[in-house]
Amino acid sequence: MKLLPVFCFILLLAFFSGSHSLFYLFYILVGLVVLSRLWIKHALPGLAAQRHFPARAFYGEEVAVELEIVNRGWLPLLWVMLRESLPLELHTPTFEQRVVSLAPRERTALQYRLTCRRRGYYTLGPLVSRTGDFLGLAHDEVREQPGDVFIVYPKIIPLRRLELPSQLPFGTVASRQRFFEDPSRFLGVRDYEPGDSLRQIHWTSSARAGKLQVKRYQPAIALHTLVFLDLNLEAYLVRNRVPATELGVVIAASVAAYLSQQRQPVGLALLGREAVTDQSGLQVIPPGRGREHLMRLLETLARAEAAPTAPLAPLLAQATAGLGWGSTVVVITAGEAPELWAALLQLRRRGCHVLLVATDMQPAFPAFQARLAQIGVPACWFTSEKDLELWQ
Repeated sequence: MKLLPVFCFILLLAFFSGSHSLFYLFYILVGLVVLSRLWIKHALPGLAAQRHFPARAFYGEEVAVELEIVNRGWLPLLWVMLRESLPLELHTPTFEQRVVSLAPRERTALQYRLTCRRRGYYTLGPLVSRTGDFLGLAHDEVREQPGDVFIVYPKIIPLRRLELPSQLPFGTVASRQRFFEDPSRFLGVRDYEPGDSLRQIHWTSSARAGKLQVKRYQPAIALHTLVFLDLNLEAYLVRNRVPATELGVVIAASVAAYLSQQRQPVGLALLGREAVTDQSGLQVIPPGRGREHLMRLLETLARAEAAPTAPLAPLLAQATAGLGWGSTVVVITAGEAPELWAALLQLRRRGCHVLLVATDMQPAFPAFQARLAQIGVPACWFTSEKDLELWQ
């Protein structure tokens, strides 16, 4: 206690001088300290805080956060210093601070904004509250809730010219190949030709035109796609690890969003570390449709971190075990890797279509790209988000 030497000095001075006034001063100061501590002890538990904000946001958005402070007790808090800790990636500086005074049952709000400059899994807080008496004779410190989770989804680049191969009929992505026609996507009519099925004749149009007319349907293909994102640090050059892995996350999120928008089943295989559980390895989410499924994929990508893991090639068969004939696998990795060519060849022999996207600038990749072309696996090399203009 910092005031203890002062109290001792006053007490000794009063004892040797015999001054009643000094004794009264000593009693008053001790009473004020005791009263202040009792006041804080009973008033501080009534202080509560709650954050109001959307728990998830997209890259590039600005999010408003309201920190509501309530004095639920019957004693006023003369002053309260609030200090909210914030992630540097979302807010500069790394805290928000304010001093408020709260009467009984009074509430106030601390408002600030977050700029989603980087995808990730963050914690807002903790909130540290410091309060005391107006004389500064006593003070205390309380740490409120440990914090609230805030997730920033990866950056999504709109894609319009992404054409993934597939052999599954009756999909919803328009195709230039006329191998399959979807009967649910009526396009018009045409003149009857020998060999056309009688079930395809549009009798109303035939009566109007005076000759047989056949229904035309929009050709379509189905894209049952699995996006395999390789975040194994050992596969990337040291100088390119951060930009190359982050670019891979952006590409995976953009491809998943495009396919989901086209109402196609899309899944995710992630080789890396999970930020929440801190576990490294392979995580597979089977293909599915709908906005809820897409949000699950994006949330997984938001929590993904690059880390040393097992090599990509041996895990390809495990990740794609549930895919059927004609499915598509988009492999996003650094570039060439041991046994990767053989693993991709096995996928082709199983009837899967494969697209390889490399994000690391490795000199050996052009030769590897030529070898992949021999087995019918297209490969592209992206080193920045600007290169994605090829698909826009």
